[in-house]
Amino acid sequence: MGIGKNLKSEGLKLGMKAVGKLMEDPERASKLMKAVEQVQKGKEAVDETTHRLLNLGQLAAAADVKELSREAGRVKRELKKALSLLDDIEAKLER
Repeated sequence: MGIGKNLKSEGLKLGMKAVGKLMEDPERASKLMKAVEQVQKGKEAVDETTHRLLNLGQLAAAADVKELSREAGRVKRELKKALSLLDDIEAKLER
């Protein structure tokens, strides 16, 4: 076995021994599990916040929204004119 593998193996053994000692006492094991849960909740909160912030970068700027609103108003007015012309044509055809 190489030095690296031997070192890794010994480190793993020591780590397992330390975890075993921590878990011997039920109260200590409970505290450790609560700490692990808190870390997991914190990680989830960071992930969620990161996701939200990334989505904020994709939102339209206020000026863009304002321009789109103006354009929608122009389209609406043009549509009303076209509908009025169609009504006039329909009325003339009915006569």
